[in-house]
Amino acid sequence: MEPIINWIQSNVPPWFYLAFIVHVVVLGAVAYMILLERKVASWSQDRIGPNRTGLGFGIIPFLKDFHFWGLGQPLADGLKFVLKEDYRPKGTDRILFTLAPILMITVVIISIAVIPWGGTKQSVTYLSPGETAGDVLPSGMRVVDQVSNRVTYQWDFQIADLNIGVLFILAVLGLAVYGVVIGGWASNNKYSFLGGLRATASMISYEIPLGLAVLCVAVVFGTLDLGTIVETQAHYWIDFKVGDATYGLIPAWNVFTQPLAFLLFLVCIHAEANRAPFDLAEAEQELVGGYHTEYSSMRFALFFLAEYAGMITTSAVCVALFFGGWHLPYIEWLWKPLAGDVNSATPSVTTSLLACAIRAGVFFGKTALIIFIFMWVRWSLPRFRFDQLMGLAWRGLIPLSVLIFIGTTLVVYFFGAAPRETMRMPLTMAIAMLALNFALLIIIAAASFIIPAGPPTNRRLPISNSRFQTPATPAVV
Repeated sequence: MEPIINWIQSNVPPWFYLAFIVHVVVLGAVAYMILLERKVASWSQDRIGPNRTGLGFGIIPFLKDFHFWGLGQPLADGLKFVLKEDYRPKGTDRILFTLAPILMITVVIISIAVIPWGGTKQSVTYLSPGETAGDVLPSGMRVVDQVSNRVTYQWDFQIADLNIGVLFILAVLGLAVYGVVIGGWASNNKYSFLGGLRATASMISYEIPLGLAVLCVAVVFGTLDLGTIVETQAHYWIDFKVGDATYGLIPAWNVFTQPLAFLLFLVCIHAEANRAPFDLAEAEQELVGGYHTEYSSMRFALFFLAEYAGMITTSAVCVALFFGGWHLPYIEWLWKPLAGDVNSATPSVTTSLLACAIRAGVFFGKTALIIFIFMWVRWSLPRFRFDQLMGLAWRGLIPLSVLIFIGTTLVVYFFGAAPRETMRMPLTMAIAMLALNFALLIIIAAASFIIPAGPPTNRRLPISNSRFQTPATPAVV
């Protein structure tokens, strides 16, 4: 076994193990997010929610009497989808009807690859006589230095380290709308087709403020690399000393300097995920079920899973852009490797694999909080009408995003971008960014009283030859 183990260590890169773990965790979390969705709905409506289905399904003798708080419900749902009839109506396009759900789940899974879960792990290995770093280090390793027989190398706690990570995610998730459109068109159903058209219009409209909200962060730090953006937030403003130790007071998260950009991003990812109150593409009261009306069994399950997996990805991007990613304030006071124990200028680099795992847990915990907001909003706000959906984008979010972006570029012009050496935003620049957001908020509030409202949408319209124009004629006996 030793030659096999040595071969695996020398040829299998760390990202392979990380990819396996991340996708198992994410897909497992998708199943239990459906249970959480039901529980949040029940809490909002003063109900109990699913709590009877245990892990024994009433069959396994020593488990059938234990309900385990309903934790077996996602497994029962999955079993139901697998065993249901896979029905395809007559007149559908056989290939596209199957391709649509596959396309949606594929692009969501691919987009997870560039999420920076836990910073950078640094290690040291020793070479035998005649060996080189290429002989013992698998692909994906960055050699920091090599002294005699010792090699110091780093690898990212990330499946794929792309310097255009944010752009990659936005581009890939933008392809998910093709799954909706293709599924709606291939179903040969007018309601499904209308759902696909609505999804297209929504995507075109909300991609604009979404991209500008991301640019507000990218223009400050001059990068689209998610790992770098997270690292730039892993420090504090207003340091103070206790004895010989220096501590920070305010985490340098972008949500504190650009709250309006965060709110824009949050609203837009709701619309991109087709989540209430932006779920006009499926609107049961109008379109029966929208683009997935004709789907059943695992084809429908793939649509369902893709929606929740997309929520995980977009929530993770939101955490990376605005909430410091894996950075958890003040926890490094307990254990230094969590703050990076290699160089204070690069807090993402640590020598502890356990620290990387804890950081990944912190990142996933923050992501779960954003996902809870998705569910909270769904059971709190009513669905928009379609004209309100489009009006919110074109009359509200797009002008606001343009103003925020222009204001951000002006602040960067007058204060300069974050220093290239540290990539950290100075406190003076942070205060200017926050003041800009408050000023824009005041301007928007004042403009809402000045700009005339659009035409009333619920007005009565005359309809020629309608029997409701005049009172009904009494029946003649």
